[in-house]
Amino acid sequence: MRRALAITSMICLLFSVVLAQDKPEKLGLAVYKLGERYATDEQAGETIDSFADYLDKQVAGADFHRVGVRNKPDDVLKLLKDADKPVAVAIISPGLYFKHGKDLKLTAIAEATRGGNNGERYALVGPAEAKEYPSGKKIATSMTADLDWLNKAVLRAPEGAKPVEWVQYDNLLDAGYEIIDEEDDAPDFVLVDRITLEFFEKDSDLNGFKKGLESDLLPQDFVVEVDGRLGKKADGLKKALGALNESDEGKKLGEQLQSPRFPAPDEARIKKVQAWYDSE
Repeated sequence: MRRALAITSMICLLFSVVLAQDKPEKLGLAVYKLGERYATDEQAGETIDSFADYLDKQVAGADFHRVGVRNKPDDVLKLLKDADKPVAVAIISPGLYFKHGKDLKLTAIAEATRGGNNGERYALVGPAEAKEYPSGKKIATSMTADLDWLNKAVLRAPEGAKPVEWVQYDNLLDAGYEIIDEEDDAPDFVLVDRITLEFFEKDSDLNGFKKGLESDLLPQDFVVEVDGRLGKKADGLKKALGALNESDEGKKLGEQLQSPRFPAPDEARIKKVQAWYDSE
């Protein structure tokens, strides 16, 4: 009897081990979009859930689930620091990565290609061409939640120059109309990325604006691993992100995520920008 019980116990133990090995590993997924008012669980949660489901099918042994979608840096930092609901992978702005990457033990494993572009380049547009750093001028932007990113990477001030005054606009076209209408509080220039620049060029009222000073070619949003929590799943995730545009389902998700695919990040760009942050 004792022998039978021992054998039965051993079989149950082996069976439970097999079940544990077959059970997909739960991996938290968080998203942070700087300057995107609709980057919330209510507005974008369904898309991120679909993205998580897609990754489940692409990465063997993984069970991705949405932890949260945020558009404010303090809110996403709370998610990334929550030990009770650990985040394994996140899509975040480059500014958040360079400012908090070391403290949060973030590793960039992929980079967005928003608009199909490799990297992002920002430009100043306005009724006059800004050929040099516009000391003391009012600049419209949608990214005042991360002034470090604006001042340390996007529009770096020459030594001794008076800093610009950044003014928040959720819709940068509104800033352009204020300039045209010569409103009292209108900004002097508008900071645009390449996609927003296309909107200005297509607008019959704004297409006369001149493009001036441009930034270096900078990183776009990063997909990051948090504190090594992906483990062996990291390689599978990198492969799935880089091949997102190779299936109809992936292409649809790419449109919703505003990035057709997420290839490996440009390490040279990362080192360049990180050096700017470390030197100030």
